[in-house]
Amino acid sequence: MSSQLKQEANRANAQKSTGPTSPEGKANSSRNSVGHGLHASPNTLFASDTEAHNNFAQHIQKLRKDCLPEGALEEETFRRYAFATFQINRAQGLELQAQDRWVNDPDHPKWFSQMERFIKLGALQERRADKALNELRKLQRDRFAALEVQGEIYAYGKEVNFSKVLPIDDLRTQNLYKTSAGLIAISLLATTEEAKAIAKTKPTPVGEGDDYIKLSDEDLIRLGVEAGHLKL
Repeated sequence: MSSQLKQEANRANAQKSTGPTSPEGKANSSRNSVGHGLHASPNTLFASDTEAHNNFAQHIQKLRKDCLPEGALEEETFRRYAFATFQINRAQGLELQAQDRWVNDPDHPKWFSQMERFIKLGALQERRADKALNELRKLQRDRFAALEVQGEIYAYGKEVNFSKVLPIDDLRTQNLYKTSAGLIAISLLATTEEAKAIAKTKPTPVGEGDDYIKLSDEDLIRLGVEAGHLKL
């Protein structure tokens, strides 16, 4: 049969194949594209595996009680951590199954390589879990440190919103003398339009040579507040 005739025959046969028609057959077919699911995203995995979805719901509920994420950033990071640890558990289960197959049939060409593959995929998920947990811890440390700074801002009778990813905890621990909660609060207050307007009315010290000192608007505000001449 010529190549052209083979192609036409293959196309004709393909038209006759409609795939699985029963609910069970369709469910099995959908799972074929996911396989072991250790590379799958949550949407892909749970769309084809109801049992995994239910198990993950229980898993994430338990972790939430310990991690207590707050806000969209922490929630997103927490979910990445929860899914990675869920995949670790699945990888360990698949690894044990592959190990049993290999022990029962050590000469089989696939069982040992399957076990090694699940070990590597489990290690990959462990790295993802560690990274997500460290990010979550960093976000929460900054949130708790920000509470102290917000308290200082409220003491001035002001309210300033600042980024949830501002590294407040790093600022507090780099040099506590220069980055106390009060000084951080003043720096944040200096970004308000009201503070900028006040700074423009204050003269900048002038001089010559080594006596010349140039202060920024934020420096003027800080010095004024510390000296008691300026109240925000």
